[in-house]
Amino acid sequence: MTNRKSRTASVRGRQRGFSLLELMIVLLVLSVLMGTVFQQISLVQQRNSAEQSKVDIFEESRSFMDQLTRDLHQAGYPNPRNFTAGYITGPNDSHGAVGLVKVSVDQLWFEGDVDGDGVVDSVQFYLDSTGNNCPCLKRSQTSKLNANPLTGQGSATYYSEVQNVQNGTSGNPIFQAYDINGGLITLPVDFNSNANSIASIRSIKVTVTVQSPNMDFKTRTYPITTLVSSVDLDNCSQAAASQTMSCQ
Repeated sequence: MTNRKSRTASVRGRQRGFSLLELMIVLLVLSVLMGTVFQQISLVQQRNSAEQSKVDIFEESRSFMDQLTRDLHQAGYPNPRNFTAGYITGPNDSHGAVGLVKVSVDQLWFEGDVDGDGVVDSVQFYLDSTGNNCPCLKRSQTSKLNANPLTGQGSATYYSEVQNVQNGTSGNPIFQAYDINGGLITLPVDFNSNANSIASIRSIKVTVTVQSPNMDFKTRTYPITTLVSSVDLDNCSQAAASQTMSCQ
C-alpha cells in the first residue's frame, strides 16, 4: 500500500505543469523574438520603398533625356536647303525651322519637325520653380507661327517632365552649349540678340539632378540621381550667315 502511494505521488510530481514564472519568461522571449522579426520586416519594406523610389526617379529622368535627345536631333529641320530656292522666305516663315532659338542655364528653345508630321514645331524646355513637387522641368510644343521665332510665337503651354529638379543655376546649370572646337559658350544667348553665338553652337550638354520625394529611412536622406547627356546638333541655323552651323 505504501509503495503504491509513493508511486502515485512520483507520477503526479512528474506531471506537474509550468509555473507562472516560467510562462512569463517564455512569453518574454517570444515577445523579443517577434519584435525582432517585425522590425526586420519593417526595415525590408522601408529599403524596398527607398530602392523603388530611386528606380522611379531614374526612369523619369532617363525618359526625359531620351525625349530631349530625340527632339534636339530634329532642331533646324526642315530648313531652306530642303526646299527649292526661294520657297522659304526667311526665319519668320512657318515652313522652315531656324534651329536653336534660345539657350540659358535653365531653358532650351528650338524649332524643328520633332514628330515627323510635316509641321515645324516651336519646342521649349523650361525650369519652373513654382507648383507642387517643383522645381520642375517642363516641355512645350506648339506649331510655328509666321512670326519671329523668339518674340512672335505666342504663349507656350507647358507640361511637367521631371519633378524635384535640384540644379538649374549658373553654378550648376541644366543646359550648356559648346562650339565646334568644344569651347563653352557663355549663356544666355538667343536668336535675336546673339545671332552669331546661336549659329556657332555645335552641341548641347544636359545635366539633370533629381531628388526623390521619399526618404531613405536607413540613411535618413532623400536619394539623388544625376543624369548627363551630350547631343551633337545638325543645327542648320538661320540666325546668322558664315557661322559653323549657319544654314543661310
